Amino acid sequence: MERLCDLLFEVSNEVRLTILQNLEEGPSNISRLSKELDISNQECSRHVSRLVDAELAERDSEGQYGLTEYGGLFMKQLQGQMFTSEHRKYFNGHTLAQVPYEFVARLGELRGSVYVGDVMAVFQNIQEMCDEAEEYIWRLTDSRLNLIYPNLQAAADRGIEYKRIEPEVIVESPHVEKMPLVEPREVRGLDTVDVFMAISEKEVAALAFPEVTGGFDYLGFTSRDEKTLQWCTELFQYYWGKAKPKLD
Repeated sequence: MERLCDLLFEVSNEVRLTILQNLEEGPSNISRLSKELDISNQECSRHVSRLVDAELAERDSEGQYGLTEYGGLFMKQLQGQMFTSEHRKYFNGHTLAQVPYEFVARLGELRGSVYVGDVMAVFQNIQEMCDEAEEYIWRLTDSRLNLIYPNLQAAADRGIEYKRIEPEVIVESPHVEKMPLVEPREVRGLDTVDVFMAISEKEVAALAFPEVTGGFDYLGFTSRDEKTLQWCTELFQYYWGKAKPKLD
């Protein structure tokens, strides 16, 4: 525990953490690092020495500094903490308790996403995703969004693959006009839906987690980042494998 506390103390310094992030991009020397951080060579050398003592960084024979193997592993593990820390207000109100641990452990892969705090902007993102998709549209949803039906049907008419995962028993609001079902489609059901998601081969239009009080407010993240899209694709495939074919 003492070694962990010492390590966390070292990286709690903003300058040292920034140096580690720079070294993730590749080896560098003191002069280049000090210029990028706008600090003196002496101050930069002092911080780098502390990172070397912590075995996070090392110096090669040419005077270049880089991450150790351990340092690289540590920075990969830190990505998830950096993502959740940046969005701590969101994660205080939303839960990932039912999301498989292997995906929670990889939350750092979502760092390339952008938070969307307007529910209408979320639905607009989904509509635009449907219009731009060229291969497939996959949705993991707790409800049927009639708002995006015309966009989905237009995509299906273009030959776009459409898959949807929804609750086995889905309650439709009596106040919303019932729209025809999108054809063609594949629909599977789960007892409960733990994530709200709309993705295509190009982007993550929406990724949202349930509120701690239950249900979805549909606020969450969007991204065209490759790592974020891969994370969402694999999570959808995980739930698709668990879900059972469903007849509407």
